Amino acid sequence: MNSRAFLQLLLLGALWGAAFMFMRVAVPEFGAFSMAAARVGLACLIMLVIVTAFRQTLALGRRWKTYLAVGAVNTAIPFIAYSFAAQHIPAGYSAIANSTTPVWSALIAWLWFKQRLGALKWLGIAFAFAGVLVLVGLQPVALTPLAVIGMLAAALAASMYATAGFLIKHYLTDDGPDAEVSQVASATGMVLGATVWLLLPGIALAPATMPSVKAWGAVLALSVFCTVAGYVLFFHLIKTVGPQRASSVAFLFPAFAAFWGWLVLGEAITFNVIAGMACVLFGTALVSMGGSQQGPTTAWERLRDHVLLPLAFALSPMFIRRHLVAWIRGNPEVFRLESAALLSGIRDRMPAADADEAAADLRLTRVTDYADLWVSLTRSDRWMAKHLRVEAPATLAAPALFVTFHYGGGWWLTRYLRTLGLPISIVMQRGPDAANWSERILLWFGTLRMKTIERVCGAPLIYTDWGGAARGVLKAWKEGNSVLALIDLPPPLVDRSAAVQFLGATAYFPPSLVELAHRQQRPIHVFIGQWNRDTLQPELKVVSLDTRSADASLQAAVALLEGAVQQRPGAWHGWGDAGLFFQRPAD
Repeated sequence: MNSRAFLQLLLLGALWGAAFMFMRVAVPEFGAFSMAAARVGLACLIMLVIVTAFRQTLALGRRWKTYLAVGAVNTAIPFIAYSFAAQHIPAGYSAIANSTTPVWSALIAWLWFKQRLGALKWLGIAFAFAGVLVLVGLQPVALTPLAVIGMLAAALAASMYATAGFLIKHYLTDDGPDAEVSQVASATGMVLGATVWLLLPGIALAPATMPSVKAWGAVLALSVFCTVAGYVLFFHLIKTVGPQRASSVAFLFPAFAAFWGWLVLGEAITFNVIAGMACVLFGTALVSMGGSQQGPTTAWERLRDHVLLPLAFALSPMFIRRHLVAWIRGNPEVFRLESAALLSGIRDRMPAADADEAAADLRLTRVTDYADLWVSLTRSDRWMAKHLRVEAPATLAAPALFVTFHYGGGWWLTRYLRTLGLPISIVMQRGPDAANWSERILLWFGTLRMKTIERVCGAPLIYTDWGGAARGVLKAWKEGNSVLALIDLPPPLVDRSAAVQFLGATAYFPPSLVELAHRQQRPIHVFIGQWNRDTLQPELKVVSLDTRSADASLQAAVALLEGAVQQRPGAWHGWGDAGLFFQRPAD
């Protein structure tokens, strides 16, 4: 599934997730059946107007049976089943049952169409289903005969949704027998069929008093957004990505229902909601994944690599994390451009290294680096004290300069310095402005990531261009804060560079902050954080530089980087810019 289709899937999840909010407003005044009848009836009228205006055909003469059948399977039967279930089991159980729709879809594809999902998509289904369990929770319920029948009814509804996806694909999309009937017309016919089934029960069970304008407004929103727009988009997804992947939208309902409840109704977002949403999004992404990419990274790939995989790594228990890491290391599509840059650079600079193993390690270290946000949010000081392996001098003075590299990960390990009573600030380079919507989303997320680290780790950020970094650093030192700054930035990104020896050749690294520390007589330490490949636990190494000159300190710091890269080349993130370090900068 490409990025466009994945975003369409998210949009559909947002539309159908909002339906729960509107139904909470409308059902008390309409009643369940009358609300459903009003919803599909209004949607049917709107869609008939659209079809007529664009002079499209429904082909009712030969398709009316199909419309009735699909309308029953996709709308009428599931609604009646869920209405019965709602009277006898908690709402959370219905949400869990609804999230089994992709499982039913996979079973149908396997039994009737002899298709295989593959281990990755089954893992995605498991993740998403677990996310729904975490999101909605399990309330105690007495296993009476009616409760058991209610659970079976909810499961029946989910299986109907899955079956409807294949019926729509076979009979009601452009690939079906009547290719001249458009997707909008086909969706209209299905809604017309559902209206036929629900109209008489809706009238028979109509409320005694006219519902309020607010309730009618909720029904209108259900009709326009959740039914008209939702079904047209659903038909499009079934046509473009298939019923199996389209059915994974069922995982998104509870997550988006919680989101809309927080945004519009002011309902609280708990840790269970955050963790459940994360698992649901990650699992849905795995179910939606497929096909290798070439050329520039897509918005979906950036979302997967920078957000979903790191989030899953941080939240997963160890036994799942190990399987996830094995998949990440073995999948060349994860951080594929950075992996390609490593394979190109490492063969020139470290020809004796195992390039494929280094690329696998790069994928792991990039994911763990971006996992720092979620680790910061979900892991306590107690957890860190138990799992963090630290190698550092017995005493560390403050304020000092801590230099670090694009190596490994672990910005969140600054928390360790706070436990020693060493307040620290982080120098961050101001990035370029976003050029399009996907870059704006990633820029927003990157800002959120760093702001969260700032809050959780207690490490104020110094946003600056490198020409003005000195002012922020001097201010931090004056306030008693140590400073953490990157030292492996290529010449085009800094004010000036100094020659050092790196990977057996003359390279150019920025000396300004090291020189400033020497002038201010501040201690200099090298800071390396990474995740152990075997134990999958964080490790921290701090080395003090005792040399007496700025040049010697810079060379010593670069030598420590070189030693780390020689030991674990895939953990260095700088391979994409490696050639720049060895080009003599212009005066």
